[in-house]
Amino acid sequence: MNKEIYLDNNATTKCSEEVYEIMLPFFMEQYGNPSSTYFIGRETKEAINKARANVSKLLNASNDDIIFTSCASEANICAIMNAIKSNRDKKHIITTSVEHASILEAMKYLENNGYDISYLSVNNLGQIDLGELKKAIKNDTFLITVMLANNEIGNIYPIKEIAKIAKENNILFHCDAVQAAGKINIDVKNLDIDTLAISGHKIYAPKGVGVLYVKDKTPFTPLIFGHQEKNRRGGTENVPYIIGLGKACELILKDQYETSKNLEKLRDYMELEIKQNIKDVIFYGDLKNRMPNTSSVAFRGVDATKLMLMLESFGIFVSTGSACNSEIAVASHVLVACGADLDNYQPIRISLGKNNTKDEIDYFIKCLVNIINNLRKKV
Repeated sequence: MNKEIYLDNNATTKCSEEVYEIMLPFFMEQYGNPSSTYFIGRETKEAINKARANVSKLLNASNDDIIFTSCASEANICAIMNAIKSNRDKKHIITTSVEHASILEAMKYLENNGYDISYLSVNNLGQIDLGELKKAIKNDTFLITVMLANNEIGNIYPIKEIAKIAKENNILFHCDAVQAAGKINIDVKNLDIDTLAISGHKIYAPKGVGVLYVKDKTPFTPLIFGHQEKNRRGGTENVPYIIGLGKACELILKDQYETSKNLEKLRDYMELEIKQNIKDVIFYGDLKNRMPNTSSVAFRGVDATKLMLMLESFGIFVSTGSACNSEIAVASHVLVACGADLDNYQPIRISLGKNNTKDEIDYFIKCLVNIINNLRKKV
């Protein structure tokens, strides 16, 4: 296999060297339980507090509003269940048809257990209609949950406007911000969000750690009971991973703007090269309002799975959609919702990361052109 070129950073990111190094002492040297009152316990507690402060700065939140979880899926479910427990006499939730599986699977479960779920549709660009949102609100609507950025097509959604609508109707608003963190600015105070989830492994921290932001004075009941995290999430803290997440947030704070601009420039260069070298190409999503690193592209008559596997043979890794659905042989629910012509245009998702280079993209384009030409000759 040739040199590895990883272009699937929306699925996961490689742990930063700085993150890896800062985690190591907390496995064997600074191993104290943060709930202990003696020195080695206090030492780890102080390190967790520092990590919490870095997360808070990234989100423009207060330290007390940050709860560490095992992952973003847990954070999403915790936010949803908290909303349910805080509104036991209400049964209606509004979400979208293009949410992450952790949200949609929860909605499916709730539907099967007596809850009324409204799924907002999207247009051909994958964007929602705020007018439809307003019309969907009922007397017993208690939660609106909409992602900040889509993991498959990269669309950014009007979260501030949605939060305003929620507040005007006394409805809790949860936001899955997993794909947005580290790529675009997130200011929870400006957005006026009640709860928000992010994930460590999407921002160059390890897998197995996430964050739930809960706005001050928002009614809250834990999903896991225990005294840790100020009685909001039980279980001894995953200290090394929390420290890693904190470091990742610190690194983002130093270079997020520059990194995002570089990603956007590299993505635009890649897309232009694709357009100039390959015929019958379409790009999915809202190309004017999306994350700087994400491109969903399809080539007429080319099977996306075959293309992905052939790219892999050259050491190039892309995906055909969400990594969370990779074992399920079904069409992308996001692109189905967009009304995409998936019979003729099956997409691959290219999601760039801060370590990708122009040389890698040039090699990718060269391989892509050759593979597509060969696949089309065989049809």
